[in-house]
Amino acid sequence: MVRPLDSLIEKNVIVYTSVADYRGVLKEVTEESVALRGRTGWHEISMDRIKDIRPQED
Repeated sequence: MVRPLDSLIEKNVIVYTSVADYRGVLKEVTEESVALRGRTGWHEISMDRIKDIRPQED
């Protein structure tokens, strides 16, 4: 089964939460969280905090 977020893996994205926006390369998507590699290190963000994930326009 192909999930919509799988097409964004290994691409630059912006993850929007109610507290902050995270920018980086999307590395992994699970039912519980997403993991991305940003300029300052790795971020693992819980799905219940995420409002939206969009590709980053260059």
